[in-house]
This record gives sequence, structure tokens and C-alpha cells, in this order.
Amino acid sequence: MLAKTIQGMETIEVTGPRYRARIALQGATLLDWWPRSVDGLEDESLVDGYRDLHELKSQNGVRNGILAPFTNRLTGGRFDYDGRVHELSPIAEGEDEVYHGFARVRLFALGQVDSDGDNLRIELIHKTADVGATGYPYDLRISVVYMFSAHEVELQIATTNLGKQRAPYAAGWHPYFRLPGTTAIDDLILQVPSRSVVETVDLIPKVASNGEVKLRDVDTFNEPERIGDRVLDCCFTNLVNERGTLRTILIDPGSGAKLSVWQERGHMHVFTGDTLARDRRRSIALEPVEDLTNAFNLPGRIEHLLLDPGITRTFRCGFTYEEGERS
Repeated sequence: MLAKTIQGMETIEVTGPRYRARIALQGATLLDWWPRSVDGLEDESLVDGYRDLHELKSQNGVRNGILAPFTNRLTGGRFDYDGRVHELSPIAEGEDEVYHGFARVRLFALGQVDSDGDNLRIELIHKTADVGATGYPYDLRISVVYMFSAHEVELQIATTNLGKQRAPYAAGWHPYFRLPGTTAIDDLILQVPSRSVVETVDLIPKVASNGEVKLRDVDTFNEPERIGDRVLDCCFTNLVNERGTLRTILIDPGSGAKLSVWQERGHMHVFTGDTLARDRRRSIALEPVEDLTNAFNLPGRIEHLLLDPGITRTFRCGFTYEEGERS
């Protein structure tokens, strides 16, 4: 399997009887995913990704970005660890804050590709030492694996510490989804089965005097609800476990089409796309993350995120799609 240039992006295209997808080598970024019906008809892409190289380089909205070695914002681009202050610079050109890690802008190499009938597994690899990052002096091997099968995509972010010191590390994914035939998210039904929402100031979690992150009880979307005109950029936590996985549901009540975003652990950050450079509220970001925003700076949290030398940690998530009635 070889990469080819599409809209200026080095891209790998994969196809199966029930899907077609494209992945950019920059950031191992899933650009789009089209479902195909049993009769071979191809629907709209459910994944709302970058359309060209300009968008990919801009990183506006971090569309479908792989979040590593940290997720969401890092206050001031700084964290304290091992007796020193680590300072990172903004990741992409034009950004003025440090957020969503730097894997999203790095070039990944194509690794192992395996197929089994209609199922396809494709691996992309990046070693942080190949480029380096000021303020993050750790040697990691980040392996991003996409597994395609019928109407399901599984993502595995497996990171190995190749260095000799423990490395602070957390992973996540920042996908945007839409459902075929819809032009805005307002009429879609969202459910995030959870017990709590993280309280924040400027998207940074509040911390109580006892060092605990402040939470409030969930008062919306614990049960299926119409999104309407509500503006969301928040993190749902204490997610409800359903048969070993945590699931966030998006439904088109008109067609009955259903998207289920699953993750094995962690939290779900939801963003309604109100500040995107294009197609605002055309899609919704449903972001499975291993830990909270600013986790490296939250009291007592960094110790639980350390990756020991020679150890690999994997974060698994993905989505399944059920077709609605075709018009």
C-alpha cells in the first residue's frame, strides 16, 4: 500500500465492500470515512475532516487529530515534573496556546498492513526522537492502528517509552462526526451516559481546596436529547460502563441513522463546533480522551500518567454506524 498525494496531502486510501476511507500521513489523521450499503451505494462521509493541505496545516478545530502525548489544553504550555519546569511552544503555526499534543502535526510512516477478508488493519508510526520537542525530552514510539471492518472503525494508540526515564503521557482522539442527509447538528439526538461534568474556567478544570477536580452532577444528555442550539465545549466524566465499554450515541431522528462512539476508559469531551473556521455546527466533536484537560498540572495526577521505560500503553476507542432509512 502506497501513499498518494490528494489535495496536496500525502494520503492513504483504503476500501472495502462496506466502506471507503482516507488517512493523511501527517498526524495519522483520518480525513473521511464513507459507509457503503449492502447494495454498494456510497453515502456521505460521517467523518468531517480536513479537505486540503491548507486546512491540515492550519489545524483549525484539530479535525480528527490524534492527541498525544497530552490531551486538550496545557496551561501556559508548562508542567512541573522530576524537579524541573517543562515549557512547550504552541504546536501549529498560528496557534497561541499549547493543546492537543504534537503528534497531530508530525509525519507518520506506514507500518504493517494486514487484511483478512473484508477486514483491514493499517499501522502508522512516529518516533518523537526523530524530530524532538522543546520542553518534552522523551523518546516515544507512537503507533496508531486503524482497524476497518464493515461499519465499524477501531482506533488503537499504542505508545512505547524508548527512553531511560519515565515519561508523562496521555492519549486521545478528536473526531468530528455528522450523519448522512443532515446539514446541521441541531436536530440530532445526543446521549452521553455519565454521572458528572467537569467544572472549568476557560476550559481548565477547577480544583477544590482538597486537591480534587471539581465536578457537578450531569443535568443534560445523560438520556437521549435533541442538541438544539446548545453550545457545548465540556468534558463528561464518570462515564457509565456498558458491557466493558463506554458509549456516546448520536442519532438522526428523521432517518434513524445511529453512530456509537466507544472507548475502553477515560472521559468524553463534547464540542459543538461553534468556532470552526468553516461549517460551524455542521458536525460535532465527540472526543474520547484518556485523561482530563491540563492533566499534567492537576494535583497528584501526573504520577498516574507516567510511562515507564520499555513499557507500552494502549488507548482504544472507535465508532460503529447503523444505517437509517434511505430517502
